[in-house]
Amino acid sequence: MELITIGKIVNTHGLEGTLKVKSFTDFKEERYAKGTPLYIAFERDFIPVTVVSYKEVKTIDLVVFKEFTNINQVEKFKGCDLKIDKELIHKLDLDEFYFSEIIGMEVYSDDLHIGKCIDIRDYPQGEVLVVKMSEKNVLIPFRKEFIKEVSKEKNILYLIMWEGLL
Repeated sequence: MELITIGKIVNTHGLEGTLKVKSFTDFKEERYAKGTPLYIAFERDFIPVTVVSYKEVKTIDLVVFKEFTNINQVEKFKGCDLKIDKELIHKLDLDEFYFSEIIGMEVYSDDLHIGKCIDIRDYPQGEVLVVKMSEKNVLIPFRKEFIKEVSKEKNILYLIMWEGLL
């Protein structure tokens, strides 16, 4: 079974085991539907959980799992990834990508190696790539004006260089 990261547990909420999740998915209603099986990546293991309820509050999602009923059971999951079986996700169009596919890609501008994508941040203006260069991290908007091509096969993301981008 191959698992795909759909979010990160950032904190707890209340005393009844509710978790705050920063989601990396555009399909929240589907991913967090009641009864959906998910997995918490915890200490080199994957803990199976079942969604009971989901609610979106601003930029954070509140998710309740059947297996946990109080804060003491879930505090240890802060910082853990939330995953789903790859078989349960639907296929995307050619120009659509899951965050988990982009993170880890090498970043190039023509033949010049820029760095490696280590994260994607979601802002109201859109997604921004965090690219680790040799001495620093740079932020690059994930927009067609800056991205020439994303090659899943080569695991490479090609940039269109603009003056002042880096």
